[in-house]
Amino acid sequence: MKNLKLQGLSLVIVIAVLLPFSSYSQKTAEDYIKKGTAKSLAGLYKEALSDYDNAIKLNHDNAEYFFMRAAAKNEIEDYAGAMQDYTSAIELKPDYFEAYYFRGYIKDVKEDYDGAIKDYDKAISINPDYLQAYHNRATAKDKKGDFSGAVADYSKAILAKPDYFTFLNRGKAQYELKDYAGAIRDYDKAVDVNALDAEAFYLRGNAKNGIRDYVGALKDFEKAMELKPEDAKIYNGKAISAIGINDYKTAMHDLNYAAELKWDYAEPYFNRGLIRNELEDYELALKDFNKAIELDPNFYEAYNFRGVIKGKLNDFKGDIIDFNKAIELNPNFGEAYYNRGISKTRTSDKDGACSDFNKSFKLGNPKAEEIIRQYCK
Repeated sequence: MKNLKLQGLSLVIVIAVLLPFSSYSQKTAEDYIKKGTAKSLAGLYKEALSDYDNAIKLNHDNAEYFFMRAAAKNEIEDYAGAMQDYTSAIELKPDYFEAYYFRGYIKDVKEDYDGAIKDYDKAISINPDYLQAYHNRATAKDKKGDFSGAVADYSKAILAKPDYFTFLNRGKAQYELKDYAGAIRDYDKAVDVNALDAEAFYLRGNAKNGIRDYVGALKDFEKAMELKPEDAKIYNGKAISAIGINDYKTAMHDLNYAAELKWDYAEPYFNRGLIRNELEDYELALKDFNKAIELDPNFYEAYNFRGVIKGKLNDFKGDIIDFNKAIELNPNFGEAYYNRGISKTRTSDKDGACSDFNKSFKLGNPKAEEIIRQYCK
């Protein structure tokens, strides 16, 4: 999915918060904790673990001890050990919302998004004002495709910390919901916070392409190119804007350069194929779609358009195979059903064609309605 920034409290902050409120039942345990804390603050996490181990041996009923050891394990990426310690802390202190939060963080890192969301839910239920949990829950929802839920949580997080990454991430979620205007507003705010990062200009350019503000998008891509001149995706985005104003020459130049910058990037070949289709250069378009699929075998849009090109080249068996593959990869891709239906009309498979047209219409493709009326009587 996308580069989503998780928010976590640093070990230094965790220790600074916990120490003043921790009461140690034995002096020796306290000594070990102080030694472990000093080592952790110095970045000596592995060395700190032995001190935390000794403290826990002497006092295994202190939730903060397990929490501190978990934090050190987290820093050295011993996620299994950290998870176990956060769980122990929660068992000893069921309202320990920070432990739920950090356990959720680890589950997020391990791509257990459902488990992460449950832990963030629990942290928030215990402390509704623990706003960094809303941010991390938003990223987990984002990765699961729950973009509406992500937007709601990012909005809550922004109340506490209206920072660059939160605006950027909420903008990405709104873009996925096709709320391009909302995405642009967030990217505007991100640019206000940090006008030196190409990512916000690039993403705003994509959103402007979404509302067909191609001239405005071109300006954003050009700014992004100034800040990051060797980023292939920026040239690809700029090419889409150029296609929008029928400037195929500029678009081809940008797509060729994008392909040079990143040899394994499928998008430039796909978009170059679209241009060549418009120019009725079907043989070269076919080569571009072939290359896009070679680089990204799950690129369902490329299969769909390659099927269209094969149909124009009278390969009526090959086009069906490609439409089938596009549908296999994305069963909700209405355009592929429509195109497969068109192909079936050429082979007099009326029942099959009408089934595909009806499926395409149900999936929201308005083009299917007219052909259903005319053909499927």
